Amino acid sequence: MRTSLLLALAVTLPGAARAQAPATFTVRASAAPCLRIRPSPDTATEPIACVPPGTAVQAVGVAAYWRQVRLASGQTGWAAKKFLAAADSGAVEEPGDRDDAWLDVHIVDVGQGDAIWIHTFDDNIPGNGWYEGRNIVIDGGPDGTDSRNHFLRYLMAQAHEGAVIDAMIITHPHDDHYPGAAGILRHFDVREFYDSGYPKEGPKWAGFRSLVDAESAEGHPIVEHIGRAAFGTPDWGDELKVQFLYAYPGRPDGLGSGNTLENNASIVLRIEYGTQSILFMGDAEGKDRDDDPDTPRYAERMLLDSVGASALHSTVLKIAHHGSETSSTLPFIAAVDPEYVVVSSGRKPFSGRFLPDSSTLARYCSHNPAVRIYRTDQDDASEGRTVTSDADGDDIVVRTNGKITTVEAYSSGTRITQTACVP
Repeated sequence: MRTSLLLALAVTLPGAARAQAPATFTVRASAAPCLRIRPSPDTATEPIACVPPGTAVQAVGVAAYWRQVRLASGQTGWAAKKFLAAADSGAVEEPGDRDDAWLDVHIVDVGQGDAIWIHTFDDNIPGNGWYEGRNIVIDGGPDGTDSRNHFLRYLMAQAHEGAVIDAMIITHPHDDHYPGAAGILRHFDVREFYDSGYPKEGPKWAGFRSLVDAESAEGHPIVEHIGRAAFGTPDWGDELKVQFLYAYPGRPDGLGSGNTLENNASIVLRIEYGTQSILFMGDAEGKDRDDDPDTPRYAERMLLDSVGASALHSTVLKIAHHGSETSSTLPFIAAVDPEYVVVSSGRKPFSGRFLPDSSTLARYCSHNPAVRIYRTDQDDASEGRTVTSDADGDDIVVRTNGKITTVEAYSSGTRITQTACVP
């Protein structure tokens, strides 16, 4: 997707920029010599004012990485959130029941791979524990070079150099999941890092982990959570229930070998918001390719045994392993029972075939013909895309306010509507 189209997406998505009740903020010392105020939440625009540290401003609107502020002169513009500290009002306001508090989940088209950005609603009241405007990334796609990193380009179109990522989760260390996250580490400040604890060997992963170790945010070293026992419960806002349901258990027993084992080391995460929920499966598998789909194995078996079917039920499923036949056994599908299925895949051939497997998607359609399947390889085959051109803007945005869920899907940057369950 071209940068101009990304910028348009950033400002036209419902909830991307909202007016809020006014709140007072102070420009931080780290903004020295002054904080640039821009006419829109976009670093490509020329500043309209430059405000020195210690200045009080009134915030009247908010976007993912920005606040709209009103200066003492009455002039309004946009400033980077990270340079604004909330004034202590001495009171904590209750959030109330609001229908406009949207959680946004962007499944970005990076070709063959996974890259997800989660943005929680920001009520313009930092520190009250609700709607804190958190930014979380899950994986980073396959491209570690900035010029080819579509995930980095997508985020930067809505952010700025040095913006804060509250948490980075690398589900497992396969090359289509983590290399692009290196670009996020270089251009953003990341507060917390989650790693399944799988003992990956080799210089490429070691180099990436060195970048993680050297990271800091707002003067504090990154907090690293290695292995599920160290994950704890993330603080992404009291409106959310966040659960790490599974990660590498510390030993390979029952998880296969080689790539199968590494896939089954994936972090599995579930976010619940009101009556709505989203399950992120990484590449966690349920069977070998030639196995019958009736009998779960590997990570799916462990999930069904450890958390139970009812705890897996989710409104949205980010399907495992790019929709491979090795995922989505029938008992697992019945347990999750999703209304929406999202597939992150591209045009990389695997022994002459491409993911997702139609047989896998057919199991979801057979289970519930009303389910809607969205893919980041939308129309790639008919467009003649290859592994070098498949990251073409087939992005998917899942949005929920805790009561309803909507999905916005794109084909080469053009909005599309799914009207049937098509394997």
